[in-house]
Amino acid sequence: MLRNSERRTGKMLLVLVDIALIHLGYITASLLLDSAASPLGNAQSVTYIAALTCSVLYLFGFYSGLKRKGFTHLIYIILFSITITAFLSILGGSYYLMHDLSLEIVLTASLIHIPLLIASRLVFWQTIKGLHGKKKVLIIANDETGGIALADKLRSHYKGWYIANGLFLASGENRLGDYLNDIDVVLISPLIDEKQRTRLVSLCVKYEKEILIVPQFFDLFLQGSVQQQVDDMLVLSIPAVKSTIVNRWVKRAFDLVGSFILVLAASPVMILLWVLIRLTSKGPALFKQERLGINGKPYLIYKFRSMVQDAEKETGPVLATERDSRITTIGRWMRAARLDELPQLYNVVKGEMSLVGPRPERKFFCDQFQREMEEYSYRMTVKPGLTGLAQVMAKYTTTAEDKLRFDLIYIRHYSLGSDIKIVLQTIRILFQRGQAAGTGEINNQKETEVIPVTRI
Repeated sequence: MLRNSERRTGKMLLVLVDIALIHLGYITASLLLDSAASPLGNAQSVTYIAALTCSVLYLFGFYSGLKRKGFTHLIYIILFSITITAFLSILGGSYYLMHDLSLEIVLTASLIHIPLLIASRLVFWQTIKGLHGKKKVLIIANDETGGIALADKLRSHYKGWYIANGLFLASGENRLGDYLNDIDVVLISPLIDEKQRTRLVSLCVKYEKEILIVPQFFDLFLQGSVQQQVDDMLVLSIPAVKSTIVNRWVKRAFDLVGSFILVLAASPVMILLWVLIRLTSKGPALFKQERLGINGKPYLIYKFRSMVQDAEKETGPVLATERDSRITTIGRWMRAARLDELPQLYNVVKGEMSLVGPRPERKFFCDQFQREMEEYSYRMTVKPGLTGLAQVMAKYTTTAEDKLRFDLIYIRHYSLGSDIKIVLQTIRILFQRGQAAGTGEINNQKETEVIPVTRI
């Protein structure tokens, strides 16, 4: 409870600082332009803009905590949020409330807000990085191969937060206490069985060490559980996930309105892509492919063709890799920006898909994943989405198992607010090519280097 209170206090402090900086931006813009319409005399309009800016920043995940995040990620959020806020402020000012704030003041203040917010966040971020960064991590795994894979994850994370300090094989757990005094964090492999994992966690808690655990699918269902008491017995109540009629109607309305806006905004890009695909490779610009939708019902998905025609004629269903020779030149660029998915807006309008949800997959791969993970079928209890939490939080190279964890979290905690957040954060992802690579391969640097991890 204390930590939750501290987090809320920290977020409130960040919001108050941002509000002050937004007001400062308008005062500075007014002085620079020598405007007669001082923001001090138009406090209602500036307060409205400040509230709007903080709301957009929140939807982009700006207040979800700075611990162990990359600063470039925050810069993207600031740029997108200020741009959107300026547009909405100008649009709103054309009708009411802000008629006495000129276009010049709004644009100038927006340009001032960007460096102010970046500088303030840099101070907070550096402070938090000084407190929580460069943590020495001890990896506990069943074998060296699994440990090196986890070390690679640590290295792929934003630099400066973790240091892979050593690899400890779980078979020697009776000696673990000898090494815990020299490290800060323990990362436990998800492949370690439940009983041993429980013993390892208990020992790490005894030594007051931070523990990083990849949750099992069962653990995800416990999120959101409520403590209850039955007689003198403590129980956790896991609420059933039921989509009400109201939720279904709200989500459908959001899908239709959002699709209409996206089609209008993306139509020039879609026309250009259709022409470029036809000019640069043989075959149609669009192609259809069968995918499984809600309750496993098959339907045809529409995509811009990013591979050569009949790419799987000889190989059968195969997931794309990062440097797949079947991918065309324009297709590689489309995949990086995820523009090949735009025709699926038609599937959303038809009601076969939603804007947000687990990404649809082919039956061949669904059957394969369900044999490996029983919980995989649970993701088909909702409509598949054009984008999803896994697409925002993970990468193209992320395994099906790790993506499933994000999908299950989304399904368990669905809300209209979460859908809006995911759609906005997808815009940011379009400009971060690192999250749109193919599967089955790692980048060039990782292919030639092996992380040095000491086995202890």
